[in-house]
Amino acid sequence: RKYAKVDLDALQDHLLQRCQDAGVRFREEIMEKVERSGEGGGAVVRCRGGEALGCDVAILASGAATSQFLEYEEDVPSAGAQTAYGFEVEVDAYPFDEKKMHFMDFRRHHTGVWRGKALHPGMTRALTEEGSWGTKTEVPSFLYAMPLEGGRAFFQETCLVAKDAVPFDVLRRRLETRLESLGVRVKAVLDEEWSYIPVGGPLPNADNETLAFGATANMIHPASGYSVARSLKAAPEFAKDVMAAYGEGRSWTSSSSRLVWDGLWSAERRKCAAFHTFGMELLALMDVRSINDFFLAFFSLPEGLWKGFLSSSLNSNQLLLFALSMFAVAPVHMKAKLVGHLFHPAGAYLMRIYMPKASDA
Repeated sequence: RKYAKVDLDALQDHLLQRCQDAGVRFREEIMEKVERSGEGGGAVVRCRGGEALGCDVAILASGAATSQFLEYEEDVPSAGAQTAYGFEVEVDAYPFDEKKMHFMDFRRHHTGVWRGKALHPGMTRALTEEGSWGTKTEVPSFLYAMPLEGGRAFFQETCLVAKDAVPFDVLRRRLETRLESLGVRVKAVLDEEWSYIPVGGPLPNADNETLAFGATANMIHPASGYSVARSLKAAPEFAKDVMAAYGEGRSWTSSSSRLVWDGLWSAERRKCAAFHTFGMELLALMDVRSINDFFLAFFSLPEGLWKGFLSSSLNSNQLLLFALSMFAVAPVHMKAKLVGHLFHPAGAYLMRIYMPKASDA
C-alpha cells in the first residue's frame, strides 16, 4: 500500500478555503443540545451561552467528543483505544530502506536489551522465544517509520488497540529506547504528535434525526484506526445523499435522516463494521507473543486480502474469505483463540449482524 504523512495544517487550510469559496459561515460556540424544532421538521442547536441556532438538519462532524448527542446500538462491546506518540526529527542516518514505509515493527527494541544492536542480522525475526519471556501482561506496541526529504524522518510508537489506553509517556519512553537500540541519533525534534483514537464500539442508530460524519459516526476502522482517507473518500457521497434527501419540497423530515443514515451505514457496511470490531476485540486480548504470531499470519495472506482489510475495501463475503484464509495459515494456538472468540460478546455481535433472522429466532 502507499502511505503518506498528512500535513494537518495544509489539509485544514485547504478544507477551510473550500468552505469559504462555497459561502459557509462559521460560528464559534459550545453546543449543549440538539433538538427538533417542531412538527414541521428542522433542528435547533442550543449553545452554552443560551443562544439557539435553527437549521434544517444538524450534522455532527467534530470528532468522537460529540457522540453524546446521538443514540447508538445496544449490546455491543465498548470502544477500545489506539494511542500513539511520534515525532518528525532530523537524523544522521535512517535505519531502514529509504524507499519504503516501515510498518508494524513489533520487535521489542523498547526493552533496552538490544541497545545499538537491533539491526544485527540475528534480529530479523519479529520475536524470538527468548524475547517473549515474561510478556504475558505487557501491552504490545509497534513502530511506524517513514523517511522524509532532507535528512528528516518520522517515527511513531503505536499501541494498536487496548481496552485501557497506553499512556503517552510510556509510548514516548518506548520510542526513545527503540531508536537508541536502532542506533538512530536524533539531531533535532521538528514536530511531535500525540494521538488518541477510539476504535470499535457501537454504530449510530439509523433512527437518529441528527446526522453525523467521520469519527462521530464511528467511521474509524476498528482494527487499524485508519479514518482520514476513508472520510475524505466518503464525503462526496454523503453530501449527495443529504441533498437528495431534501426532495423536491426542500424540507427535512425524520424520513430524510433515515435515508441518509441508511446510505452511510447500510446493512452491508454494518456487517463489515461488525467483522472489524470482532477483529479489534480479538487483538485487544492478545499478549506480545500472540499478536506477533497473528501478524506473521496476516501478512502471509495474499496481498489482496490483507491490503483490502486495512483499506476497508473488502465486502462482507470477502471478509469471510479473509477469515477462512487466516484460520488456514494461523498456528494451532491462534486457531483456538479464533474459535474461542466466537463466544465473546464481539462474536455474538458479529453473528447477530451477519445473520439477523437466526439471531431473532
